[in-house]
Amino acid sequence: MKYLSKITLNINKLDIHTLEVMTKSITSLFVKVGGVLIGMLVSIALGRILGPDGYGIINLAERVINILIIVCLLGVRQLIVKNIAIAKEHEDFQSIGNIMHSAYILNGVVTLLLSSIFIIISPWLSNDVFHEPRLTIPLMIFLVGLTPQVMSRLLSSGLIGYRKIWQSNLVEQTLSIAITGLFLFLLYFIGLEITVNIVAVIYVIGRIGVTITVSMYWSSLFTFKSKWERKSITLFRDSLPLFLSSVSTIIISNSDVIILGIFASTSDIGLYGIAIKIALLTSFFLQITNSSVGPKIAALYFNGSIMETEQMVKKVTRVLLICGLVSIVIFIFFGNLILSLWGDEFQAAYIILLILSFGQLFNIGTGAAGQILTMTGHEKFNRNITVFYMILNILLNYIFIKKFGILGAAFINSFTVISLNVTRVIYAKKLTGISTI
Repeated sequence: MKYLSKITLNINKLDIHTLEVMTKSITSLFVKVGGVLIGMLVSIALGRILGPDGYGIINLAERVINILIIVCLLGVRQLIVKNIAIAKEHEDFQSIGNIMHSAYILNGVVTLLLSSIFIIISPWLSNDVFHEPRLTIPLMIFLVGLTPQVMSRLLSSGLIGYRKIWQSNLVEQTLSIAITGLFLFLLYFIGLEITVNIVAVIYVIGRIGVTITVSMYWSSLFTFKSKWERKSITLFRDSLPLFLSSVSTIIISNSDVIILGIFASTSDIGLYGIAIKIALLTSFFLQITNSSVGPKIAALYFNGSIMETEQMVKKVTRVLLICGLVSIVIFIFFGNLILSLWGDEFQAAYIILLILSFGQLFNIGTGAAGQILTMTGHEKFNRNITVFYMILNILLNYIFIKKFGILGAAFINSFTVISLNVTRVIYAKKLTGISTI
């Protein structure tokens, strides 16, 4: 009873903006937890069915697609969140419709063009770049699902701007992997052999299902009808700073696996892929709160509420840091046991897991510094910071992976994550007066 009273007292001390973020984050937490649990179960099943080698092929194909998705989005996603959050605050539904329809046209055309090009060059990428002929068919299958994925990301961004946070997390984190898991279970149940190519097909089916579902939900949510203005050129111009920042971020996140694909075996990629999947659980709560914090930062800063914005992000960051510390302690003591769920051979990734987790602790401990720069009109500074670390990351990954393999990849991943986030914190404080720590 005493502890319950303390919790109630602490909740009552929260300002209205922090309370809104925490409330929306809690709802998103349940959705996200469901997605993570399903994702982990699917990952464990694939690890045991395909082994490190087969899992490595799927992981490599996914990383290529992850980069292409961000390239096709052109940085428009963050612009959608920011502008819709502000427009929603002022009930400017015309602007919401304009930006969404302009994004459909701009990103749709770019995605269709790029996916066609990469389908054509897939054999060359698989054989000559990654030296893995078995990658060709899974990669081509993933590319077929590229356009639906980009469309669902645009709609998901609209939902975040509309402050439909848990619904957005359902779209991005839970629904797709749930559909994938369901199909895998059905195939296993009827006794059909599950190969790498079959897994790729199931993944694409899941993503198409998500696109159909979120399109129907957005249509029921945004019912304002008007003649939309096409502002695709303006949207493209305004998104360029965000585009470079987004591409740099995704390259930083995926260059390790891509370069491992050139120098290492698919088995090593499989081990590394599982380690990083588990390590990213450390920043799990950051991803949830960022979805809620982003629109609030944009709206509060637009209204000149600097002090309230800083109070909100600091309180959120403290909670995140505690979650991060708990996660890394669990990995230190139970990391081997967790890895063994995928199969005994995956325990070889224990040291890799610890190195990656340390980097993610800094990621979560610095809070929403990148979001602050993006949502307060300092996209160019965030872009410049991220581009610098992207170039450094690629160079260091090339050197260290060539010499030390997956150990080098893990070290450079953590080094980049720590350096990037510390730099963002410094510049966020300098440019906006808002500190996350």
